[in-house]
Amino acid sequence: MIGIDPSIDGTIENLIETINTNLNKTCFYDDRLITFDKSAAFLSKNERFRRAFEKCAWSDEDRSRSWRLHTLAWAADTAMQLEGDFVECGVFEGFMSHTIIEYVGFDRTPRTFYLYDTFEGFSPRYSEPDDFGVGSGFYHFANEVYGRAGLYEDVVKRFAPYPNARVIRGVVPDVLKTESPDKIAYLHIDMNSPRAERGALELLFDRVVPGGVIIFDDYGWSAYAKQMEAADGFMAERGYAILELPTGQGLTVKR
Repeated sequence: MIGIDPSIDGTIENLIETINTNLNKTCFYDDRLITFDKSAAFLSKNERFRRAFEKCAWSDEDRSRSWRLHTLAWAADTAMQLEGDFVECGVFEGFMSHTIIEYVGFDRTPRTFYLYDTFEGFSPRYSEPDDFGVGSGFYHFANEVYGRAGLYEDVVKRFAPYPNARVIRGVVPDVLKTESPDKIAYLHIDMNSPRAERGALELLFDRVVPGGVIIFDDYGWSAYAKQMEAADGFMAERGYAILELPTGQGLTVKR
């Protein structure tokens, strides 16, 4: 089984072809994750996941993130056995949460999916260029991408068919003080901002029910080391450790 990252270069492509054909091995490559002799059965045997993923992945970049989505699907299945709403802090175009809604049939449940984003890029109250290392340029690049014209309207349209999905425009953590659930079974944090993410945890962590799942999208990516430091510090103060996954995500289950 092989996934193809849209940015893959010829060298890696040739290497994978050699592994798959000449060595009779199974190789997966996507989203900067390469595996050997792993089944990746969520793509071949989990029809419910495959249908949801294919319906909601609208671009090559979306399609490259299957293993990350598999992590979220597992978390959502776990959360559906618990009491509480779903929360995503950092929505961008909504691909990940859209897939989860389709995967678990969220629109047929009495729960609410809270989707928070500025839809205008980073807030200077919580983010700065040095969050990503001096001279990285990511802060300004991301502000252009995450704050593009019409993004909010596009996301509202995307979730319009789901009456229990609430797209909330505002700066996290500030907006959480005025509109957020009392009980949370699933919390996905994906804001590329150490201070904003810690602020979200300070307001929401105690509302996560026992057994509830917290996923940090950028936890293990080297470019976002300050996010790992912020999340680790918060969790350590409460006696928790975050599991770093090969996808770059981090995972914690509330006790």
